[in-house]
Amino acid sequence: MDAVQTVQTTANALPPLVSECTEPASLQHAYRMGAAVSSLRFSLPPQALLPKPHFSLEVRTRSPDGLLFFAATRRGNSHMAVYMSKGRIRFSVGKNKEIFNREKYNDGKWHSVMFSLEKKKFRLIVDGIRAQDGQLTSNEVASLELLSPLYLGSAPESLHQYLKQKSLRKHSVLGCLRNFQMNGRAMLQPTTNHGAGPCFDGPLQSGAYFPGSNAHVVYEDDFVVGEDFELLFDIRPRNLTGVLLHVGNFSRAKHGASEGHHLSLYMLKGEVIAQVNNGAGEFSVSVMPKTALCDGTFHKISVIKQQNVVQLHVDTVDNHKIGPPSSVTTLTRGPLYVGGIPESPRKQPSLPVSSSFVGCIQDMTINGKPVYFERLSKASGAVNLRECPAG
Repeated sequence: MDAVQTVQTTANALPPLVSECTEPASLQHAYRMGAAVSSLRFSLPPQALLPKPHFSLEVRTRSPDGLLFFAATRRGNSHMAVYMSKGRIRFSVGKNKEIFNREKYNDGKWHSVMFSLEKKKFRLIVDGIRAQDGQLTSNEVASLELLSPLYLGSAPESLHQYLKQKSLRKHSVLGCLRNFQMNGRAMLQPTTNHGAGPCFDGPLQSGAYFPGSNAHVVYEDDFVVGEDFELLFDIRPRNLTGVLLHVGNFSRAKHGASEGHHLSLYMLKGEVIAQVNNGAGEFSVSVMPKTALCDGTFHKISVIKQQNVVQLHVDTVDNHKIGPPSSVTTLTRGPLYVGGIPESPRKQPSLPVSSSFVGCIQDMTINGKPVYFERLSKASGAVNLRECPAG
C-alpha cells in the first residue's frame, strides 16, 4: 500500500513538471509566413492612408517567388504591391507599372525594403540600393487612393481573380517578415493573423509550431469519425494543459441520432485524455506519462477508436476504455480542429480544457493519411505551419 501511495505521489507532483515548461525564444515583431495562404491583415482608418504613405519592412527568405505586400484602391482598378519573382523584389503600382532591383534576395538573410509614392513617382529601395524611379501619369496618381485593409503575405481569395489579371503573385512568400512600418510608425499588431507564426533564430526542424492564444488549424471542414478512427502523431509541448484535437457536432439528424457526438484529445496538467461520445454518453481514457511531457523531447501519442472501445498510447504507456455498447458510431459532421478550438465556437461539447496547445506537432497521420500542415488553407492565429525550433 505504501509503495502504491509513493508512486501516486510522484505521478501527481505537478508543480516540478510545470516548472520544466519553457517557450522558445522568437524574434520580436517578426512573423513566419509558413504557407501559401499565410497573411497579416491591417485595418486602418481612411485618413491614415492619406497623403500617400511610405512603407518599409524586412524580409528573410529562400523562396524565389511570393507576395510581400498588397493594397487595393478605392476605385478597384489599380493596386500597390510588392512581391518576389525569381528572387528579385518588385514594386508594382497602378494597372501595369513596376520597378525592381536586379539583385536576388532569396538568400536566407535579412533585407530591408522601403517603398513609397512620391507625387508622380514611385520608389523602391532594398538594402539602401535604390531602383530607378517609376513614373506615373496624373490619372494614375488620382486612381491610387489606397483602400484599407492592407495585407502582408497572401491576399484574400476574393482578390485572387484581380491579382491574376494583374499577373501578380497571389500566394505569400515563404519566409519571415518583420518591422513593418507605415510613415515611420511601427505596425506592431495585425488586425487578423492567418497562419503567420513566430519567427525563430537558430536550428529549425519540420513540424507545426502552435503558440497558444486560440491558435489552431482546421484539418477538414466536414469530418466524420464513424465507427473506427486512428490518430498518430509526435508532440514536444511547451505547456502541460491544452487542446490537441477536437471534432464535434451537436446537430440532430432526421432519423433521430443523438446529440453530443464528438471526439476530443487534450492534456490536463500533464495527463493526456481522450474523450468520446458516440451518442449514448461520454466516456474517456487517460494516461499519465512516465516522464514529464515538457522534457524537451518528442513524445509519441496514438488514439485508436474501434466502435465503442478507445485506446490511448503515450510513449510506452497505454490504457483503454469501453463505452456504452448501444452506440458504436461517432456521427460527427463538423470541423476537425488541431492545436485548439475557436474562442467562441458555435457549438462545442463541454471540455474541461479550452486553452490551446503550445509546442510542436510533427508526423501526424489521421486514418493512415499524413497531415501536411503547410497545405492546410484554414489556420487561425500565429501558427507556424512549416517549422519548429529544434530543441
